[in-house]
Amino acid sequence: MQVSVQLLGGFTVVVDGAPITANRWTRRQSAALVKLLALAPDGRLHRDRVVDALWPELTLDVALPRLHKAAHYARSVLGDRDAVVLKGEAIALFPAADVEVDATAFDVAADEALGTGSPERCGAALKLSGELLPDDLSEPWLEEPRERLRLRVMRLLRCAGRWEDLLAMDPANEEAHVELLRAAVVAGDRTNGLRRYARMERVLATELGLAPGPEAVVLRERLLAVEPPPVAVAPRRTRLEERDAELAQLTAAAGAAVDEGRGVVVLVSGEAGAGKSALVRAFLDGSSPAIRVAVGGCDDLLAPRSLGPFRDMADLDADLAAALSGDRADSVLPALLRVFAERPTVVVVEDIHWADDATLDAIRFLARRFQGIPAVLVLTFRETGIDAGHPLRQLLGSLAGPSVQRVVLPPLSVDAVRRLGGVSPLEALEIHRITQGNPFFVTEVLASDGTGVPHTVRDAVLARFGRLPAPARALVARLSVVPTRAERWLAESLADPDVLLDVERSGIVSGADATVAFHHELARRAIESALTAGERIQANRDVVDVLLGRPDAEPARLVHHAERCGRTDVIVEYGPGAGLEAARLGAHRQAFGVLDVVLRHRQLLAARTAAELFTRRAYSLYVVNRFDAALESAESGVEAAADDPVLRAEALLVLARVAMFARGPMRGREAAEQAVDVLEPLGDDARLAAALIEVARANSNLATVGIVAEPSARAESAATQALAIAQNLGRPELEAQASCYLGDARLARGDLGGAADLTRAIALAGSDSRIETLVRCYVNAAGGAYRSGRLDEAERYVADGLRAAADGEFFAGQYRLRLTLAAVHGSRGNWDRAIDDLRALLDGPGEPGAMAALARSLLARLLARRGDQEAGELLAVALADRAVADDSYVASRLAVARAELGWLDGSLGSLTDEVRQSLELAEQAGHRSVHAELCAYLGRAGIQTPAPIDAPGPWAATLAGRWEEAATAWSGLGDRYEHAVVLATAPDRYARERGLVVLRELGAAATLLAV
Repeated sequence: MQVSVQLLGGFTVVVDGAPITANRWTRRQSAALVKLLALAPDGRLHRDRVVDALWPELTLDVALPRLHKAAHYARSVLGDRDAVVLKGEAIALFPAADVEVDATAFDVAADEALGTGSPERCGAALKLSGELLPDDLSEPWLEEPRERLRLRVMRLLRCAGRWEDLLAMDPANEEAHVELLRAAVVAGDRTNGLRRYARMERVLATELGLAPGPEAVVLRERLLAVEPPPVAVAPRRTRLEERDAELAQLTAAAGAAVDEGRGVVVLVSGEAGAGKSALVRAFLDGSSPAIRVAVGGCDDLLAPRSLGPFRDMADLDADLAAALSGDRADSVLPALLRVFAERPTVVVVEDIHWADDATLDAIRFLARRFQGIPAVLVLTFRETGIDAGHPLRQLLGSLAGPSVQRVVLPPLSVDAVRRLGGVSPLEALEIHRITQGNPFFVTEVLASDGTGVPHTVRDAVLARFGRLPAPARALVARLSVVPTRAERWLAESLADPDVLLDVERSGIVSGADATVAFHHELARRAIESALTAGERIQANRDVVDVLLGRPDAEPARLVHHAERCGRTDVIVEYGPGAGLEAARLGAHRQAFGVLDVVLRHRQLLAARTAAELFTRRAYSLYVVNRFDAALESAESGVEAAADDPVLRAEALLVLARVAMFARGPMRGREAAEQAVDVLEPLGDDARLAAALIEVARANSNLATVGIVAEPSARAESAATQALAIAQNLGRPELEAQASCYLGDARLARGDLGGAADLTRAIALAGSDSRIETLVRCYVNAAGGAYRSGRLDEAERYVADGLRAAADGEFFAGQYRLRLTLAAVHGSRGNWDRAIDDLRALLDGPGEPGAMAALARSLLARLLARRGDQEAGELLAVALADRAVADDSYVASRLAVARAELGWLDGSLGSLTDEVRQSLELAEQAGHRSVHAELCAYLGRAGIQTPAPIDAPGPWAATLAGRWEEAATAWSGLGDRYEHAVVLATAPDRYARERGLVVLRELGAAATLLAV
């Protein structure tokens, strides 16, 4: 087998001539494992080194299941069981194959070339180089190999005499500056030589605090003695090039919205600097005065302002300000829609790759409803840097249909560069090579006003910055730490008004009536990155001081700048409010981001405040599917609230909710019961009802993936008690949740009246502003219908639940709905569909916690029935997940899967200690359906065990050998496979033949052999 791995310039693996490109790697850590091994000598590393590199924050016992999981998915993508081999404590990449790695080949060629000292051979070796894994710039484990590669490339450039390229990597390399200066002297190029000396002088002073050496000074004096030639300055023109089609598309969309009342959503995408904002400005400049225009942008803040773009719009529109004044997201969003529907409107939200969760929810809400109003919603964003787990990906995936249009901005052509700059074809070609046709890069290079083309765009930006007078440079430096835009009052407070006017005239910053902004965010970042650490800290301090003097300063902005200059007093004062405001509006990622910053200074917080913030942070982490971090935060909240029973109960309630997904239902039950014990003596009925609801939830069928429900008297009694309290208090949102779990419990014991409870719960859930409540009701309604044999109804509930979830983000609920749908397909016999759905769940982004183990067990069972060898590997990954190993319910479910696989492959020949422990665990914990199913599969394998006397559903007749009754029950419930297995193992020949026919239709090849 021939294997080649590309790490330089990108990531690709080629196995026997077949390329496996980067987009095949849907699991980031499996790709990282292959990359790490490819960089290692002979493709082999000790297990501990891999864990330290990929999961440095985890202990070995927690990280090992993730390592096995990453290896499993790597083998799946690479298509070879021996692609990643874990043997003993070593891990190897294709140990039996001939593996070529381009980074290793470059190292060998570079060392050989440097050994000879030949410029030609060094130049040839450089052709093999490239940036090491450019899509993984934030990975800490790559820092050392990346630095090693950088130093080797710099040595080759020096050997080859490629001084410009060397300066691009090391701007303060004095030898390179001197050699280029010497070349200008030899060529008699006075202008270029003096420019090079000035550049050298500036860089050495900025980077090293040094002046040019004596040799450089002598060379400069020789240049000054040369008579300067006349310089012809080419005219520079600024206009929108090669964007006519895109502009026409936007104009047509606006025309349709105004003339026909057909709203449209336009997605404008392109890389940073592609001209998205310029296109939108040109579109707005040409729009009719009769059209209302509302423009807002998202901020690259530590925690972006909740609904920030719409707040920007509200500053200039009283109607929008009134709409945003509501206390809850469920009132704000309809109010925004009403304002935009009043008359023809163009709504522009820029840079939504930086959007907070509340803004994404607002966009999702509006986009689904714009088709019926005379409005255009224009959204600009960058495609690059948005991975599969980014919340924007989910939003973009939900925007489809005829009312959604896409505008993708390509790079400019060489001809466009030539027309834009009025330069020669050769110079245009060189500019295009450096800028890759990026419009912003092109304009910056053209504006650099130097002879020749700057080597990098950063050079061009900094050259313009360096030519400003000192006061203007100081103001630009301060403004560079303010993301996106700054209010004019802020800029004027950071310097004299006359200085701001000078900066605007320079073109580096452009001004509007109320704000000033850099020509592009890339220019701001280039200048900010050129500041020293001390300069950045002082600039942020200056901004904080100005913001503190403004009563209307947003807390999120204060925290952003305070965190960057060490103002802990500001963080502690304003951070809690910023975090809670973000959570209130549904911006949960921003909420826990701000609270992370505040809680780093826990020693400055009162115990009560710390407890509240840990609990709020835990809930926000839970909503966005960060279950492990949420669990840790909730446990910290419980600990911090030891002396305050109400806060302790609040923390326990969140802990119960989080633990259900992070560790399984048993940990959730424990926390919920503790909350009830704390609250019962306090007389706080509302909180007690919430605690009882969590008890019912943890005892419900939320973690049941099979079609037979798990009856629970505790779930029913807790839900009944919570419902009575909620009705007495007149709290419909608590009624909805209590009815939801009451309906599930009633259906589980065969009371079909539970279906009405679930219908009522969905109707009441609209009274709760949190999308979570409504989605949870749909989750239980779908599961209850499935476990009652109403499969069509279950599918409808899943579809309705996913539609409801589309207006917000509640990952756990969406995951559970999709898992129920996969189970429905499995019971119907649509195994291909079920397997595809389960693979999509497991391969998707996110942190599903205990649900992943349950999904994996179901997928393993379906594959095993077909005789697919992957089933064993999948189940092994689930069994190795130590995070859920201590939960008796999840462990029992995995034991059932292991028993079925053992029956199918013939490996389960006796009652092992492991199987006996699983039986005892299920019996002691009262998991009746799991206990019954485990006994049934052991019996099919020829291992007779005492059957539970209270087996629920069809398991009772199955275990008792009443095959006709069992077959009828399974058929009525809608599970074709169990129905077929009962028939195929019946004493009646005709029944057996019918069962075998169904098993053949299902493709259950392994089951056919087993029966």
